[in-house]
Formats: sequence, structure tokens, C-alpha cells
Amino acid sequence: MAAAAQQGKGPGRQRGPGVQEEGVGPGAELEPAALKRLREAANSNDLDTVQQLLEDGTDPCAADDKGRTALHFASCNGNDHIVQLLLDHGADPNQRDGLGNTPLHLAACTNHVPVITTLLRGGARVDALDRAGRTPLHLAKSKLNILQEGLSHSLEAVRLEVKQIIQMLREYLERLGRHEQKEQLDDLCSRLQMTSTKEQVDEVTDLLASFTSLSLQMQKMEKR
Repeated sequence: MAAAAQQGKGPGRQRGPGVQEEGVGPGAELEPAALKRLREAANSNDLDTVQQLLEDGTDPCAADDKGRTALHFASCNGNDHIVQLLLDHGADPNQRDGLGNTPLHLAACTNHVPVITTLLRGGARVDALDRAGRTPLHLAKSKLNILQEGLSHSLEAVRLEVKQIIQMLREYLERLGRHEQKEQLDDLCSRLQMTSTKEQVDEVTDLLASFTSLSLQMQKMEKR
């Protein structure tokens, strides 16, 4: 995607529905070059440039000729700080690119747990993930499977990753209105904070994996 970010086509070409021309949009009257620079800065993880352009009034929702915004690039790259900055300046977490992808969908496809959490907190619609069949529950399960294999992960690294997974699932389940399950995650989060040994962290990881598997089974039953 990084390479694709540099591709562009000249003005005046016809585009498909919902895909904007380069520099066309609410911020076009500012400076078209700034719109492109914002996307390029987001794609190259240049936080300072993104912040400066946003403070100058550059439209964070302006899309390139493939419908991709700065938020699409930052979400795909997993840059949580830039994602939050864009959201704070009015970026739309539900804006679709030319292929129908939202930033949340791209973050899920590229396994960026903290970004998914930030997007959910920023108002991203959870149903945007349904068409790909990859929800935060699926991602959590695959991440936990890796952690349970216990291959060269330090105690702090495992604790941090488990914490990030819990935070993601809490936001996801809250958006779905599953408050009872969210309370169970709150309990797991409290237990995680009290851990001091690898065995204790592993125990929380196993409990979280069981919770995730059960939640996936419930989700499948609801769709029948």
C-alpha cells in the first residue's frame, strides 16, 4: 500500500462513485498540494508534518484518486498516534475508499490492535468488518494463539499485548451492546494488573482465550 500511495492520476479523469479526484473536497480551496502532503505524511509515519498540516487547516477527509484518506494510510500502517491525531481533527472513521474499505477494515486486515481500539473509540462502525468476516474477536483469537505458544516473549511484552487485546475487545463489545461480556473483560483487566509472574499472566491469557472462543461461538449462533 505504501507504494500505491505514491501513484496518482491527473485531473479531469472520470472516477467511480464515491471516489474523489486528487485535491477535490471541502479542503480543496486551501491548497491541493497540502492535501496530498497530508496523505503522504500519514503514509510515511511523519507525525510532525501531519500535525502541522492539520493545524494549518488541511482537510483530513480529502481522498486521493483511489478514495484513500490519510486515516486509511495511518490505519493500515498501524500508527496509533497519527490515527488519534486525525480523528481529533475531524477525520471520518467510516469513510470508504474506492474498494469499499474503511480505516477499521484496513486496521483489522493488518492486525493492528491498538489502532482498532482507537478507531472504535472514535466512532468507527463495527458492521464495517462483517463483509470480510474478520472481527476483533477473530483477531484476538489469532493473537492469543501465538501468545499461548510462548515463543520468546518477555513477561512485559506478553502483559502489554494481552492488555491491548482486552482494551480492543472492551470497545468492540461495548459498541455491540454486550455489557455483561464487557464486565467480564473488566475483571480480566483487573487480574492482569495484579500479575507479577509469567504463570499468572499465562493464566489470564488462557482465560481471555476461552472468553474469546466462547464469544465467537455466540456470535456464530446469533447469525444463524
